[in-house]
Amino acid sequence: MMDLTMLEMIDNRLANFFPQPEFYDVSPFSIENLRDCIIMFILKDAYYLTEPKQSLRENRGTDADDVRMRDSRSIAYAQHYRDLQYNHVKNDLGIEIPELLSEDVETMRGKLRGHNITPMQYFELNTLAYHPLLKAIVNKRICDVKKVSNVTFLEYMQDYDKLVKLLLKKLDGSDEDVIFGTIALFTLEWKYNVELFYSCAVNAEKVGVQDVPIHRLAGLCAELSIPLAPYFTQMLHTESRFVLHRLKLVPAIYNASESDWDEVKDKICHYQTARYYIEREIVRKWDMAGFFARYTTREQWAQFFREHYDLRQIFATKEWNNKRIRYMRSIYSAMIKDQPTP
Repeated sequence: MMDLTMLEMIDNRLANFFPQPEFYDVSPFSIENLRDCIIMFILKDAYYLTEPKQSLRENRGTDADDVRMRDSRSIAYAQHYRDLQYNHVKNDLGIEIPELLSEDVETMRGKLRGHNITPMQYFELNTLAYHPLLKAIVNKRICDVKKVSNVTFLEYMQDYDKLVKLLLKKLDGSDEDVIFGTIALFTLEWKYNVELFYSCAVNAEKVGVQDVPIHRLAGLCAELSIPLAPYFTQMLHTESRFVLHRLKLVPAIYNASESDWDEVKDKICHYQTARYYIEREIVRKWDMAGFFARYTTREQWAQFFREHYDLRQIFATKEWNNKRIRYMRSIYSAMIKDQPTP
C-alpha cells in the first residue's frame, strides 16, 4: 500500500468538500473514483520525474539517416504545437509552462548536448510519426472527407486500434509494462479522445441525433472555466481529464433532460473544484509527485493501476458505418481547436 499519511491527507480534504458523500456516490462515478483520478495524475507526474533522459540516438537504437531524419521532423512537428499551447496558456490563462518550450539545440553547447528525452516522450513522438490518425486529428484533416476519404478513415482507425492493442497487452505484463502501458493509453485518450468520440457517435446514432451537443460534451473533454467558491470572483481554468470514468456519462449527454444534465454538470464542477484545491493545497504544496517518486515503489504504482485504474474498460471494438464516420468528423470539427499548421 502506498504511503497512508499522504493518501489520508487527500481523503480528509475530500471529506471536507463532500460531507454528504451519499449524494455523490451515485452515477456516473463516485468520490472514490475522483480520488483515484487524483492519484493517477500524481503517479503520472512521478513517473515523468523518475524516467531517465537520454539522447535521441539512445532512444531509437540506430543512427540510420532515414530514422534520424524522421525523428527530426517529428520533433519539429510536435514542438510547433507545444509552442502554440505554451502561448495559449500564457496569454489566455496567465500561466507559464516552461517545459513546453524547446530545448536549446542552436548554440554550440546545445548542439553538443542535443535533444535529451525520456522513453515515454520518444514513444509520443513516434505515435505522431507512425500513426497518421493522430496527425489528421491535430491538423483537423480528419474532418474533411475530401482530405481523408472514408476508406482512408477506416485504414487510419485500424492502424490506431493495432497500436492500442499492443499497449493493452502491456497491462498483463511486468510492473514496468503496466505503468508504461497505463500512462501511454491515458495520454492517447486524453489528447485524441478517440474512444470518447466513438461512444458519442454510437449513442447519437441510437437516438437519431445529428448535431453535436457541444456544451455538454465540453464538460468531458474541453478546457473549462469554472467560478471558484466561496466568493466566485476567481475562475478556475482546467481540462476535464476523468478519462477512465467519463464514458459512463456519454448516454446522459444524449438522453438526459436539461434538469438532469444540470445535476451532472454541477457534479463535474464540484469535482473539478475539489481537484483544483487538493492539487494546490496538498499535491503541489507537499510535492506529492516527488514524494511518491522517492518513497514508493514501482511495484506499488503498478498495483494501484491494476486495482484502481485499469483502462481496458474504455477501449471498445469498433463497428463503423457511414453515419458514425460522419458524426466522428463532426465532433472533431466542433471540439478540436483550429490551429495554424507547421
